[in-house]
Amino acid sequence: MMIPADRPSADRSRLSRMIIRLMLICLLAISGCDRPNDLELDPGTETLQDPDSLATPDSLSALHAAIDRQHWTEAWELSPVVLSRYPGDADAIASVARVALENQKQDLAGDLMIDACRAESLSNASRIQQAIATLAVAGRIYDAIDLLDECVDQYPQQHSMRRMLFNFYHGVEDHVHGIPHGRVLVRHRQFDLPLLLALCSSEIRTESADPLVEMARRNAKDKRPLIAEAKIQYDLGKMDDAASLLDDCLRFHPNYAPALALNCRVLFAQHRQDDLVQIAETRGDEIDRYPNYWIAIGDFASSQQHDAEATRAYWEATRCDADDREAWVKLSTSLRRLGDSHRNLDVKAIAAIENRVMQLSQLAELKSSMTKRDRPDRGTAIEIATTLQQLGRLWEAEAWAAFATTLADDNNVQVNQVRQSIIAALRKDTPWQSLASHPELTLDLSELPLPRLANPNRVLTKRRSSPTPAAVSAGPPSTMALIDEASQRSLKFWGRTGDDLDRPGVMFYQTVGCGGGAIDFDLDGWIDLYLTAAGGTPSKRDSAANGLMRNHDGVFSNVASQANVDDRGFGQGVAIGDVNEDGFSDILVLNYGPNTLLVNNGDGTFADASNRLDHHNVSTWSTSAAIADLDADGLADLVIVNYCGGMKPVSDICRDLDSEIARACSPIVFPAAVDGFMKNRGDGDFVDQTTRWNARPLVSGRGLGVTAGEFDHQAGVDVFVANDMTSNHYWSRSNDSQSVADFQLTESAILRGLGSDDRSAAQGSMGIAVADFDRDGGTDFYVTNFVNECNTYHVQERGGLWRDQTAIHQLYKPTLPMVGFGTQAVDLDNDAVLELVVSNGHVDHYRSGDHANFYAQPMQVFQRRRFIHGASDGEFVSIADRIAGDYLKSPHVGRALWTLDANRDGRTDLVVTHQTEPVSLLMNHCDPAGDWLQLQLVGRDCSRDAIGAKVNIQAGDQQWTVGQYSGDGFLCSNERVIHVGMGNAKDDCVVVVSWPDGQIQRFHQLAVNARWLLVQGDADAFRCQ
Repeated sequence: MMIPADRPSADRSRLSRMIIRLMLICLLAISGCDRPNDLELDPGTETLQDPDSLATPDSLSALHAAIDRQHWTEAWELSPVVLSRYPGDADAIASVARVALENQKQDLAGDLMIDACRAESLSNASRIQQAIATLAVAGRIYDAIDLLDECVDQYPQQHSMRRMLFNFYHGVEDHVHGIPHGRVLVRHRQFDLPLLLALCSSEIRTESADPLVEMARRNAKDKRPLIAEAKIQYDLGKMDDAASLLDDCLRFHPNYAPALALNCRVLFAQHRQDDLVQIAETRGDEIDRYPNYWIAIGDFASSQQHDAEATRAYWEATRCDADDREAWVKLSTSLRRLGDSHRNLDVKAIAAIENRVMQLSQLAELKSSMTKRDRPDRGTAIEIATTLQQLGRLWEAEAWAAFATTLADDNNVQVNQVRQSIIAALRKDTPWQSLASHPELTLDLSELPLPRLANPNRVLTKRRSSPTPAAVSAGPPSTMALIDEASQRSLKFWGRTGDDLDRPGVMFYQTVGCGGGAIDFDLDGWIDLYLTAAGGTPSKRDSAANGLMRNHDGVFSNVASQANVDDRGFGQGVAIGDVNEDGFSDILVLNYGPNTLLVNNGDGTFADASNRLDHHNVSTWSTSAAIADLDADGLADLVIVNYCGGMKPVSDICRDLDSEIARACSPIVFPAAVDGFMKNRGDGDFVDQTTRWNARPLVSGRGLGVTAGEFDHQAGVDVFVANDMTSNHYWSRSNDSQSVADFQLTESAILRGLGSDDRSAAQGSMGIAVADFDRDGGTDFYVTNFVNECNTYHVQERGGLWRDQTAIHQLYKPTLPMVGFGTQAVDLDNDAVLELVVSNGHVDHYRSGDHANFYAQPMQVFQRRRFIHGASDGEFVSIADRIAGDYLKSPHVGRALWTLDANRDGRTDLVVTHQTEPVSLLMNHCDPAGDWLQLQLVGRDCSRDAIGAKVNIQAGDQQWTVGQYSGDGFLCSNERVIHVGMGNAKDDCVVVVSWPDGQIQRFHQLAVNARWLLVQGDADAFRCQ
């Protein structure tokens, strides 16, 4: 749940300050230079007169006298003779330039200032600065760039000019030409923090485009500066706005390579492949130097399932820029897709590519941390230096280490030791990028084919990993209805993190909200609810009491006190599972502060077993958790997802730029907390095995959501964690693990395509929906994100590799304005096609800036669009406006969302928590609804909850693959039942269960519209209802 600043601010833009300063130089010398631009000479009275008619012995003196008297018309009339008499006099030419400016001849003034600079062989730095200022007034930044290029080419030691040139190139998104100048400055010790940050990464623009937009306004014939605003709109996901700006950029300069390359990215995002192909076929050589072009071409080839061609394109992108993280990420995943089809690939180089991906990801997140803080800190600076050293960028590493020495001392940071280790490896001839020990940089993939974009027989298709499943007979269309019956069913509970959440100024620690879970704690067949509350002080026990809502024939009553589960910690999320394998579900409460483990006694009460948790830090901010047997010893372990470390999120506040309202700080300001992996010892104790299981990632996440199950068609339980403003994590059993004793985990989210969206930039991720949406047998994920970051739809293509398919399935634009929290995959009408439900709500009241939006936001429901006979083309459409009920017609500040069947009617119901209103119970009244099947799995040889089991269901010519999961996204636990909508199934089902320990069991003739209990090893299923 990202708390971002507004769009890139001019206050933080070095380029903005520089341009404004240059314009002030001009304005201080010449009044009126900011008047409306008149670029053409009037053929009438303002035409320069014949020099001979004005010739006088002291024309230059007369010009200066007219300037002193501010008689600008007289001075203008004297200018031709001055230029004729003093053609090589830089001072005279500059004086005429001043006169031209005062007479609103900005273009002529700029040309004259360039002539004045050249008259002095570009040796006068002050004159060059005046020329740049004059060109800036005319909106001619590219002429300024050309002049500076001439200057530094002739005088390489003019570091101030080179720095100005670097800033200009960086400002207009031409990093190909700008970065070499930045590197020269670093090697000559001419660096500061803004320069070092600019060299680290150019993924997301952090500088204001306002001065460059003004440049384009002043110069009607050159709209190239608009590329800066286009990049901002692209970063915000506003592709239509970016496309419009790029069209303006290219109107007078159709071959401008930076804009063409970015336009290729936009065209692919807009599915305008024909236009993309046209650019590729007619391009000049210059665009080949820009990684954006090759990434777009690689994305195009990949979308056509031409993995070899995509790999070649991504490799070309890395050759353009060895520091482009997105290019390396996509090269890595593309190489994995190639698999064994290219056996001659260097295995060590491929491993090195994956290592570079992780290091560049770490660098990007460290840079983000540095920029979000009020002041730079020494520890982060040294971490950046160390990462750059590992990447082989020694000059840059030394610069960061040197910068670290200027920061406030921190006894825990060995600055001099790190710096000396870098200096020891540096020589005068050390290249900027060392190739030693970096085989990824010498890997040659030129034998792979380039994308065949010009093939006239090529057909544009959507990528599919498997054929569309046969159409399901769905019967007549349902009338959908979700009715909030919480009050009617006596479900009265409001878990909230503060008392003033309806007013601006919600503090950071209050933004997450409260969650809950579904649990049949008394095994009476009616699903109950456990709900968390907060409102007090994190780490203390002064919050409102949590609630245990017992379900009796569909009506709820709070029995928390009687059951001894009225915990008063600062409640966040809930995990439900059988932690002691006794057949009764237990409760793990996630708090900001000590977590609470409540073990079910089996008599309607619980025992507090929190002291059995090894990691019991009072300052840990836990959010979500999963209960699953990770090491396959038959005992349920714990995965506890943690957010930010320490208590500063409670005490630190930030201020709005536009007001004095105290605001939540960005999470990146605070250190990330490491997630906890806790082994069940079998005696009731849980031992922290995070380090021993190798579960400490290269970059710690700020975890908010989690799910666990078998996701990648490989044995073992996997764990997927949604992180806020850091890349997501995907943990799976290491290939080196052969037994429980040597069990270890490995993290690979980025390499599998799950680290973030397709652009590889970390997002504000929160909720996770898990399902086989396209019914190809692979587990897919839907992850909710912050405003201006669309939620991401990850489709599994083949074992263990996912692709961002958000845009192609029409899920991109609808969620951009929303802040998504909880999400679930639900077949509301049991027609065998899953819907996506998303609970939205902002973190505070924002009235301005690019993350301005309503605090309360509508719940969203997306349904896969169907062809005739019920088959789906994979695209989603919003159907919230077609669902009856008042809840979906009003906005809410939604948070956690989870599923259950509260009235046992075979229709999936929903529970939603909020910041500014009590919990809602959305009862599903879709009518008519299709057939359905519910399965409860009970392990005997494996862990009792059987997390990681896979179930294949066959009914006639239809089949479904579903999994048994734990940790169901954001702060919640779903009812632990597998629910499958089957349309008009007609036939009994054959169910095949692949248990987590490898056993496979088949159950025959299971009737639809019933819940069945499947116990591992029992030959027959038991019908529950």
